[in-house]
This record gives sequence, C-alpha cells and structure tokens, in this order.
Amino acid sequence: MAINTSISKFPRPKILDRYMIKEVMSFVALTASALTIMLIVRTLFELTDILINKKVAWTYIINLLAYRLPSYLVLTFPMSLLASSELAIGRLSTDSEITAMQAGGISLRRIVIPFLIAAFAISILSFVINDYIVPEANRNYQNIFREIVLKIGPSHIRRNVFFRDAENRYFYINRFDENNMIMQDIMIYELNGEKSTRMITAKKGKWVADTWKLENGTIYNYDEEGKIAYEMSFDTLDIILKEDLQKFFKNQRTPQEMSSKELGQQISILQQAGTDAKTFEVILHMKYSVPFSGLIFVLLGVPLGLQVKRGSKATGIIISIVLIFVYYIFVSIARSLGNGGVLTPVLAAWLPNIIFAILGIVIIFRVEKK
Repeated sequence: MAINTSISKFPRPKILDRYMIKEVMSFVALTASALTIMLIVRTLFELTDILINKKVAWTYIINLLAYRLPSYLVLTFPMSLLASSELAIGRLSTDSEITAMQAGGISLRRIVIPFLIAAFAISILSFVINDYIVPEANRNYQNIFREIVLKIGPSHIRRNVFFRDAENRYFYINRFDENNMIMQDIMIYELNGEKSTRMITAKKGKWVADTWKLENGTIYNYDEEGKIAYEMSFDTLDIILKEDLQKFFKNQRTPQEMSSKELGQQISILQQAGTDAKTFEVILHMKYSVPFSGLIFVLLGVPLGLQVKRGSKATGIIISIVLIFVYYIFVSIARSLGNGGVLTPVLAAWLPNIIFAILGIVIIFRVEKK
C-alpha cells in the first residue's frame, strides 16, 4: 500500500486497533487450526494401531479423538499467538503499514496494544476451555482408554487420585499397589452437615471387597469454626463403601481432571489434614499461567516479527518453534523446583511467564530505539 505520512489523514487509533486485531485473529485461526490438525493426525496414527491390532470399534476411536481436542486447543492457542503475531506484524511491515503508523506518531509500544487485546481474548477462551471442558474430557478419555482399549476394567486406580461417593465423602489415595490391593497415605473427609466435619487419615490400608481396612491412623472432628473438637488415634478401622464399586471407580479424578475450583477445594482438605499438597498447588496455579502465556508470546512475537521482516516466513516460524521449546523447558524446570519445595507453587507456575515477559519488553525497547 502507498505510505501516507499525513497525520491528519491517518486513521484514528480505534480503527487501527480493530484492523490489527482482525489481522492477528485471522492468523491465529489459521495457525491454531494447522497445529491442531497436526496433533490430531499424530493421535490418529497412534489410535489406528489400536483399531487394527486390538479390534477396537471405530466409534470409540472417534470418541477418543473428540475428547483429546479440547486439550489440543489449550496447547495450540499460545503457540499460535506467537507465530500469528510474528506473521501479522511481518505482513504489516512488508506492506509498509508499520512505517506509515510510525510516521503518524504511533510508537511500537502502542502498536503492541491491539495484539495484546487479541491475546487476552484468546487467553480467556483458553482458560475457560482448560478449566471447564478439558477436565471432563480427560476423564472420559481415560475411562474409555482404560476400559475399552486396555481392558483393565473399572478397578484400576491411578496415583494421586481423588474420589467422591454418594454419601458426600471425599477419598484421597497417594499410592496404590493394585496387585496386593494395598493403599498408602489415605485420607477420608466426611461432611456431616454444615456445622461439623470429620477427617480420617491413615498411613496404610488394605482394600478387601467393599471395605477399606485402615491401619495406624487418626480421626479428627472439627467444629463449625474449623477447629479440632475431638481427636482419636486407632490401630485398625473399617470403612464400608456402600456405593456400587464400578460407579465409585469411575468417579476417580486426578488433578488434571479437575477444574481449578475443585482442585482448590481438594488442596484445602489435604492441607487441613497436614498432607503435603505442593504438587497440587503447582498444578492449580499452572491452570492459570499456561493459558495466559499467549500474552507473553505476543510481547516476543511483535518485535521479532519486525526483526525478521526482510527474511523469509520460514525464519519466523523457526524462531517461534525454538522459543516455544525453550519456554516449555523453563516450565518443566520450574514445575520440578516447585514440586520439590525449592520455589513456592505460585512462583513455580508463573516464573517462566515472568522471565519471557521481561525478555519481550527488553526486545520491544531495543527495537524501538533502532
């Protein structure tokens, strides 16, 4: 397009904002779709082997793909924002539109704002999907894969799982030896109306039919203010499970299969029982930090898109892949440090975002000075 340096004829900022938001959103739709399709194809190859060798009906394969899709969207949205901001700013720069904006007195910091608005909208959508849709989809995926594909049956229990039965009791098992039906680090939280609760903890227990035979534990009764009103230790205690076992097992949930609200409630219960819940706290905070990483990627994508404007689009894509790879290495390291207690759960979840945000701001200022 022709460069118009006349400030009086230059479009108003709100019009420019809408224009650039529309531009980046079109690239987001394109890149997110491409990345999601790649992940679906990869999963389809894996499931095709199951379809052929394990004789699983194709309807189950479709269901498995459908339940995987929400988690793929949460993964691809931040990635697509980095690539899209680079491609969008590169396209605007190639057509001299960025030059025209700067000639009209618009700084790079101001140009970044509509990109951040678009990223914020995508991040909100990503969080909603991750918090309300992904947990249930993950649980359904695991149930189908375990019972239909692996033929394990409903009695399989994973590590660090929570249950809830029809009597409003919450169950937590840290470790479970399925061969010997031995449980370790057990907690049962009973809601006895609004004014009192009871908590039972045990280091060890054995699962016999519909009964948990607990050993070496403690019973705590809490008053309506949450203070311990009664405490008693026991050598053995039987807990009867009246609910149908198949239904009970299907209600097991890992932290990845809970919303942030549900996980927060379970963390509160574990902390009340004196159980170390750092791992769960890190997961809880990452339910917020990862969806909003797209905002950070935009701070990197816009200045980098200007830096490689004279190069090929492939250069921008390679840079995006490298940055995403490095970001998730930081996420993995920070998560491990958080689980080990070296970092607080909040810092472990948000430190990669903070580091990359600072890096993005520094690059923006350096590009603006050129």
